[in-house]
Amino acid sequence: MDFSLFMERYGYKALLAVGVMIVIGVVALPIIGLVVTVKRFGVYFGAGLLVTVLYFMMLNHKVLNAYGKAQGKYFYDPKYGKKP
Repeated sequence: MDFSLFMERYGYKALLAVGVMIVIGVVALPIIGLVVTVKRFGVYFGAGLLVTVLYFMMLNHKVLNAYGKAQGKYFYDPKYGKKP
């Protein structure tokens, strides 16, 4: 069995399995970390950490959204910087 036949028969399933494991790991790692934190330091600390992380995620989203709008206006608005 050569490599191309192997990839045709088994390789794409193996690549799909690796991709699914990576996605599950990326999603599960923060959840497992939060559970470990709650068990180790208590519910209030875990809830406070979760609220802090969510707050900074929303704040970062607002900052990046404003930056994207400014860049879009600068680079893609044909009337930007021209007098009327």
